[in-house]
Amino acid sequence: MPTPTSGDLPQVKKPKSGVSDPVKDAALIAGCRKGERRAQVALYQQYKDWVFNIALRMTNQQQEAEDISQKVFLQIFRKIASFRGDAALSSWIYRMTVNICINHFRKEKKRKEHISNELSAVGEQGTSGLQSRNEGFNLAPHLKAAIRALPAGYRMVFVLHDIEGHKHEEIARMLKISSGTSKSQLHKARKELRTYLEPFIEIHSTL
Repeated sequence: MPTPTSGDLPQVKKPKSGVSDPVKDAALIAGCRKGERRAQVALYQQYKDWVFNIALRMTNQQQEAEDISQKVFLQIFRKIASFRGDAALSSWIYRMTVNICINHFRKEKKRKEHISNELSAVGEQGTSGLQSRNEGFNLAPHLKAAIRALPAGYRMVFVLHDIEGHKHEEIARMLKISSGTSKSQLHKARKELRTYLEPFIEIHSTL
């Protein structure tokens, strides 16, 4: 499937006036700026379905929409302090969601082109058997399916570290976990990927 450009994206309706309550949003913004967990949860609950539906309309893929939604809320909580209130909170979240969707489409092709390099990185962790003896073998669809099959925590750490290139310290801050947990989840994610992919490599090597 060709990678869509911003001109190919489906039309997404701008936020309706009823999506947000200015008074409630102001309280949520103030709480999130202070790092209050209750405010963060409330903001997430208020906007999560709306953000997901925007991403779903743009991607037409539930898993991709879920991944994009996670990125949107990570970005919201990282940048809430920079929200100046020039527009409604829903408008700010809407623009952020659309921009993340567009960047997702732009990066998708590059990720696929570098998929062999990502496998090599996994292979350096003791998975030399994953290296195909035939460069014409397209492992990308199997890897994509394997990543989607990972538990949510493993998948996010794997994508942030091995694909996006973030360090464990950065991942720990974004996901509010320890660096040790990030490293552990990455190790487990790579192990599950190896388990999933090795049969495909083994079958292909015998052809």
